[in-house]
Amino acid sequence: MSPDSEAGSGAKITVMGYDSSAVVREEVSSMAEALDRIGLKNVTWIIVRGRLGNEGLDSLKERLNIHPVALEEIVERYGSRPKLVDYEEHIFITWRLLRLADREVVERQAISLLGEGYLISLVPEDHTFSRTVDALGNEHNQVRGLGADYLLYDIIDTAIDDYFGVSENLGDLIEDAQDRVLIDTGTRSLAEIQQLRRELIKLRKAIWPLREAINVLVKGQSDLVDEYTAPYYRDAYDHTIELMDTVDTHRDMLSEMLDVYQSNVSNQLNKIVKVLTLISVVFAPLTFIVGLYGMNFDHMPELRSPLGYPVVLAVMLIIAILMIVLFRRRGWL
Repeated sequence: MSPDSEAGSGAKITVMGYDSSAVVREEVSSMAEALDRIGLKNVTWIIVRGRLGNEGLDSLKERLNIHPVALEEIVERYGSRPKLVDYEEHIFITWRLLRLADREVVERQAISLLGEGYLISLVPEDHTFSRTVDALGNEHNQVRGLGADYLLYDIIDTAIDDYFGVSENLGDLIEDAQDRVLIDTGTRSLAEIQQLRRELIKLRKAIWPLREAINVLVKGQSDLVDEYTAPYYRDAYDHTIELMDTVDTHRDMLSEMLDVYQSNVSNQLNKIVKVLTLISVVFAPLTFIVGLYGMNFDHMPELRSPLGYPVVLAVMLIIAILMIVLFRRRGWL
């Protein structure tokens, strides 16, 4: 059986079996072959990069008695909301993998199935779990001596660390945008604020449900989570609370930026209206004079005076200058 027929569209399956003394890693061509490795070591970690085909899903259902609802979530995982479901024989948990690229939060889905002595992780094709794999390569790292529940904690903790990185980068972008909003009242500033709000919402939607999922593991209601591992999940839970506080702070900053932007736009509009009002006030007496002499009555002696036209222009100019000087002295202009 070829890997493509089993794993699906370009999916790759890696099996890592380990205990405190050794780690064995191999690439396999089918999910059935990977499941055969469960029990050979203290912990078996099956990593599936890409989508499983029907045969792989059937193997999970037949060999591990995976719940049909969990299988549906695996098939449709790219639209699944982060959550945790305890099916007693195994725990189904899904979360978001986040990274910031070109000022945009890119989100992808990750799924893990935790069972007795095994962990199955389904991730995008290019996800490597580099930090956890490096930890397994270190014989002094405690992940080697603990169970699959600690392995799940380690990869979730890595995802949370990535969230911290995304949050920090978004914070830097927000601080940079603050300075620009003070001097730029154009639509570009408004578009930047709205974009940052959208990216922050993505981050919040990834953290909030994951926090609730971790809280289930913190309570120790599952036999698959050892009492020794529970405090580590509690630490991860505390990190999600810290993240939520940071996200809420960023959200408040964006709300303040939006208020500042609207205030600046309002002030700019007021300045424009003020200038236009002053111009109309200056021209009001001039318009009156022009209108008065535009009536063309026969008995208007100024109309026949050779100095009438320059005198009227001079009077209009003096009135305009006096009004402008008055406005400047009062600080209106």
